[in-house]
Amino acid sequence: MFFIYFFLFILALTLVVLIIFYAFLVFGYARTGVPFIPRPKKSQEGIFELMNLKEGETLVDLGCGDATLLIAAEKKYNIKTIGYELSPAAFIIAKINIFIKKSKTQVFLKDFFKADLSQADIIFCYLFPFLMKKISEKLKKELKPGARIVSLAFPLPDWPNEKKEYLDKEKKRGKIYIYYK
Repeated sequence: MFFIYFFLFILALTLVVLIIFYAFLVFGYARTGVPFIPRPKKSQEGIFELMNLKEGETLVDLGCGDATLLIAAEKKYNIKTIGYELSPAAFIIAKINIFIKKSKTQVFLKDFFKADLSQADIIFCYLFPFLMKKISEKLKKELKPGARIVSLAFPLPDWPNEKKEYLDKEKKRGKIYIYYK
């Protein structure tokens, strides 16, 4: 009989945790209008190649999700990595990833519109078009000369020096936009 009660307790606890986690995801989506969408790990190498990362640089991910890209970049290229995330669930997952992988990546539960981006050498974003339009002016004002912006899927409106690449060049999939200030 004990095992039945124990099993029911574990089942109920799991259900509560899943409901809370789902609520965090919905809350994050409601705050940003952008769902948490993990990027495929195999696309990371192509993204890194297009970023042209160099040791000692600072990479900032706007809407970093679970911080997987930042952690991998920090480890591989010995760079400073910073992420901003508004979804509490994604932020918690990012913090767990950072702890487990013993990373120095910094992730903030903060609106990147309120962050100082002036120290970034590279900005990475995977944001919807309505946010790209809003972030465009902020980046023009704050980024230092020579900074690079790498955007997955959506372009920055009204930016000069646009270069378009594909993660899968043969099938022309995985559009990446690269900008230089």
